[in-house]
Amino acid sequence: AIHSYGGIVLHDVINNKFAKKAVEKGADGLIAVAAGAGGHAGTLSPFALIQEIREWFDGPVLLSGSIAHGRSVLAAQAAGADLAYIGSAFIATEEANADQGYKQMIVDSTASDIVYSNLFTGVHGNYLRGSIEAAGLDPNNLAVSDPSAMNFGVGEDADTSTKSEAKPWRDIWGAGQGIGAADAVVPAAEIVERLTREYAAAKDQLLQQA
Repeated sequence: AIHSYGGIVLHDVINNKFAKKAVEKGADGLIAVAAGAGGHAGTLSPFALIQEIREWFDGPVLLSGSIAHGRSVLAAQAAGADLAYIGSAFIATEEANADQGYKQMIVDSTASDIVYSNLFTGVHGNYLRGSIEAAGLDPNNLAVSDPSAMNFGVGEDADTSTKSEAKPWRDIWGAGQGIGAADAVVPAAEIVERLTREYAAAKDQLLQQA
């Protein structure tokens, strides 16, 4: 349907198996969601994931996972990606349609405050520790959900199969490990300018060392 009007399809993948399936089904490009990405994320190193995909796919590849600094954008390209895919850093912006508490928690948190769990939707994802605690749950002792019972709207207790009051995305907030780069809620343009400046500085530094 998207191809019918000239659009392109970029498909999230967390491993090489899913990457091949996505392309077989007609995806034009891939978003490699590596370890440390916000929300539903994989566990593979970005270097391993990009390397395996590039062994057979020469189409558009974007890399996602803890990218919140210009150096990381340059590293994504050096690893073989065409583009860097940034999410969590832009939640803490004035324009983002997100709860103010969510934005401030990203600013106040670091990589160590990210919890990887499949409890909330049945699929593993990265979430802010503070939002899990605010929902009355222990981030260090979360139940394991049955993957066959995927539910992207309501959290489910894997042991009792009863719905919890906390809902993923509304109450349990996703975020990636790169949030340590966010130190204030700012306009999106300011983040873009910072990333551009950091990218150029990192590239110049490498050229000087060559």
